[in-house]
Amino acid sequence: MFFVFASLQFVCGWFYGHILEYFLHRVMHDYKRFPFFFKHHFSGHHKLSRQNEMRDESYDNIYKKSSLFECIGLLIGILFHLPVLYFFPFAYIALLVGAAQYYWMHRKSHIDVDWGKKHMPWHYDHHMAKNQHDNWGVRSNIIDRIYKAINKKNLVET
Repeated sequence: MFFVFASLQFVCGWFYGHILEYFLHRVMHDYKRFPFFFKHHFSGHHKLSRQNEMRDESYDNIYKKSSLFECIGLLIGILFHLPVLYFFPFAYIALLVGAAQYYWMHRKSHIDVDWGKKHMPWHYDHHMAKNQHDNWGVRSNIIDRIYKAINKKNLVET
C-alpha cells in the first residue's frame, strides 16, 4: 500500500510540475504585467535565441543573467512549495527532480542546439517559429497538447 501511495504522490507532483512550468512560462511572456521580473526573458533570452539559431551563450556560465535568473526562480519555486514536503513528501521529491530536469534540459537545448531540435522540438519551435507565443512546455509538450485538445473540442461544440 505504501508503494501505491508514494507512486501516486510522485505522479501527481510530476504532473503538477508540468502544469506549473506551462503556466509560469506563459506568465513570463506577458512581461507587460510583470515588467520588472520577466522583461529580460523575452527581450534578452528570446532575442539571443532567435539571433543565434536557438543558441543562448548566457547558459554557458551559470552566473550569467539568463541562467542565474532561472536558477533563482527555480529555487524560489522549490522553497515556496516546501510545505508540500510535510504532507506529500514524494510529490515534493517529484517537484525537486522536475526543477532539476527543467534546468538541465532547458540549458542543454540552448547550448547544444542539435540535441534540442531532436529531443525538444516543441521548445525549438517556441523560440524559432513565427509564433513565439506557442509551445509553452519546456520539458514536455503534454500540457500544450491537452490545452489544444480542450480548445479544439470547445470550438467544435460551439
